[in-house]
Amino acid sequence: MQRLALAYIFAMYLLTSPESSISDQLELINGDIIQGTLISKSDDYLLWMSTMLGELSVKSSLVSNIHSKATLDPLLEMDPSLQNVITKPKYTGDMSISGSSASGNQSRRDWNIDVRLERRAKQLRQIGLLEYENHNLDNIRASDAFEISYAADWFFKDRWFLRNELSFATDEVRAVELRYGVGSALGLQLMDSMNSQLSVESGLMWLSEEQKLGVSSDNLTWSWSLYYSLIIWDNITIAHRQNVNVAIADFKDSESDFDVSLRLPLIDNLFAELKFEWLYDNQPAPGKDLLDTQFSMGINYSW
Repeated sequence: MQRLALAYIFAMYLLTSPESSISDQLELINGDIIQGTLISKSDDYLLWMSTMLGELSVKSSLVSNIHSKATLDPLLEMDPSLQNVITKPKYTGDMSISGSSASGNQSRRDWNIDVRLERRAKQLRQIGLLEYENHNLDNIRASDAFEISYAADWFFKDRWFLRNELSFATDEVRAVELRYGVGSALGLQLMDSMNSQLSVESGLMWLSEEQKLGVSSDNLTWSWSLYYSLIIWDNITIAHRQNVNVAIADFKDSESDFDVSLRLPLIDNLFAELKFEWLYDNQPAPGKDLLDTQFSMGINYSW
């Protein structure tokens, strides 16, 4: 019931034309987005028919942004003061810090830092990611791995979007000195509600990689990615992400990256996070294994 109370948002003027059947997106100040259609409006509340949650009573003070081409103009005609609310960009993000330590037969120190920033404005969603890992085993010089990526999603029709992405990475653990990728993909936001999200993307990506032993490769790949998250019980979040790249010139050359995470609420926006990760490369650098697995436990802060 508390989660439903947070769904109190304001919605828009009811359209009677056929275009009103298009699912609108209403964004809350906490970053949640609810798909649905307006039913009615008063000064402080509106009735909103959510595609996932049914009929909701919506409080205007909890709205951050409105994403709707079909109803934007009628809403502004009704109340021009809403211009700043509708067009103001929305920023969200989260940061995870995890580490592990071992002594005795093996002296090991690991640190992982993940940062995600998101900006939404009208039909454009921009996402920046930073992932850093530091591994130190038996007092040997630490091995670093990091990746920086930027993606821009343009929602051109209801839940369909076009993604353009650029990434840059290095991974000493897998003997990769430099790796960069650039590509485009077509995506579909299948679910986008207060309690669940599901999106899929598929397209083409150019990947270039230089390894420590002087081996290099340049491939045009078919890419596939999926993201799913679900909030259950008292704000516990289960999430799964997967990425697959297959070289078009050689289908036997592929990479897959999967992770499953669990976030447990602590206080306010602070969570304990458990994460399992699998990275499979069927043509790794010489001397490296096909599969890497990792379990991490740390703290996550979301805003």
